[in-house]
Amino acid sequence: MGVDVYPNEEDIAYSLFGIFDVHLPVLYGEKKQKALGRLLQEIIAHSGDITALDWVGKSSQFNSCLPADIASYKAPPFMLPSIPEDEMQALVFSLRSVVDVELASRLYTLLDNLSAPRFANSRLHLPCIAFSVTEVKQRHRRNRETYEVKADRLQDLLITTEDQLTLFSPARPTRQRFLLVGPWDRYDLELPDVAVDAQGVEDLSLPCLHRTHKR
Repeated sequence: MGVDVYPNEEDIAYSLFGIFDVHLPVLYGEKKQKALGRLLQEIIAHSGDITALDWVGKSSQFNSCLPADIASYKAPPFMLPSIPEDEMQALVFSLRSVVDVELASRLYTLLDNLSAPRFANSRLHLPCIAFSVTEVKQRHRRNRETYEVKADRLQDLLITTEDQLTLFSPARPTRQRFLLVGPWDRYDLELPDVAVDAQGVEDLSLPCLHRTHKR
């Protein structure tokens, strides 16, 4: 007579502990969101890799920056094409005649000195870069709210969200200031791993379209 064995909902996260070489206590009864959250926290804290924050779906009650389910990491329906190596080299070479070398060096040093991501007291400390939003337009797509967003130093974006965003443009300004905040990935500089530095890091909840009031 066979016996059906139903695994606990936390077992999916626990089964990944060994794969990622993470040593955490197994706490049956903590529910899957907390088990997955503890795993992802540990991965980010030890590796400094923020790709664990690249997910689509429902946010976790354990931490809003993390997904509620491991299925949130499935491949998105659309992937941006990668730039060929020779084209990338050509773009970099073209900047030599338009970018001040000293200014670029200072920017590189500033980015190099940004702290690594870390968790403390269940809060994510993550270095981010903010871009000033100049225009937000609404577009309806298949019963979902989609917005066209323009921001300084960024290409135009299409953002789909359940939140209702304030619409404005240079012709119809708003008294509020909006910032598009994105996490900084230190691997974009191809830098070696460094010790975590807690200075100069702000607490942010992702994803967010951060709003501040003008003074």
